[in-house]
Amino acid sequence: MLNRFTVFLLLYIFLHSIILPEDPVEQANKYFQMGKYNEAIQIYSKVKEVYPNTDWARISLLMTARCLEKLSKINDAIDEYKMLITKHRGTDFAEEAFFAIARLHASKGDTESAIKSYESYLKNYPNGQFRPIALFNIASLYKEKKRYNEAIDKYNEILSNYPNELWFYSWSAINIGHIYMIKDKYDAAIESYQRVLNTENNKFLYTLSLLYKGQAFIEKGDYKTAITIFENILKSTSYFPEEALYGLAKAYYKSNMFVMAKETLETLLTLYPNTIWKNEANNKLNIIKKRLEQEKK
Repeated sequence: MLNRFTVFLLLYIFLHSIILPEDPVEQANKYFQMGKYNEAIQIYSKVKEVYPNTDWARISLLMTARCLEKLSKINDAIDEYKMLITKHRGTDFAEEAFFAIARLHASKGDTESAIKSYESYLKNYPNGQFRPIALFNIASLYKEKKRYNEAIDKYNEILSNYPNELWFYSWSAINIGHIYMIKDKYDAAIESYQRVLNTENNKFLYTLSLLYKGQAFIEKGDYKTAITIFENILKSTSYFPEEALYGLAKAYYKSNMFVMAKETLETLLTLYPNTIWKNEANNKLNIIKKRLEQEKK
């Protein structure tokens, strides 16, 4: 004979087996993949109620938050992620929740909350799986807020610890270079751009950094080196020809090589008639033509 407790337990399991399929999370996930987020949330909510403190419940919390994101209910999604952290701290689910909260604050344009949340993630997960992107994102937010020293510190952590993360490494070096350009520290900017040139793993990023390096030499007043760099870009790659032509023309102009500047500007306007430098190029051409006419007299 079954005792009363066993009977009640079997009855409870039987009743809930009617409400929920054998793998309710899988069914909810299918709804999620179909874009039926409200239907998915209903099942996830039932799972959390019936199977607390299980992987199913943890997954359901995470997926509910993702559904709310898809429904553009950002504040509700943040609350769900916070609940996940509270109930399941120390799990991989909680790590993703910490990161997601920061990401969502940034998506709302709430920069200060995003910075605080990224700092919280970095503090709690010194070896976390999202650490490179968290460092990059918070550095970029610091840069946006003109907190340049803090931005450089975070970018430098990427350069020191994640040299194999090519995208993050390269853009960290480039962004540090940009910050030094803002500070008029051209040698430091050139050194930072050079970090990308030392890798040579990605032709696009390599050429982009070379372009920025040429621009830095113009600002530094070393026009000869700038000319060499831009000529090299035009000869060796198909990336950024418009930008390289403009940089080359500017370097020629700055070094009073007006005939070469004129030819380069004319080439720029011929190849790229709608270039963003159209007005500037035409103005410089007018100035050059007048100067060349005066020199003939």
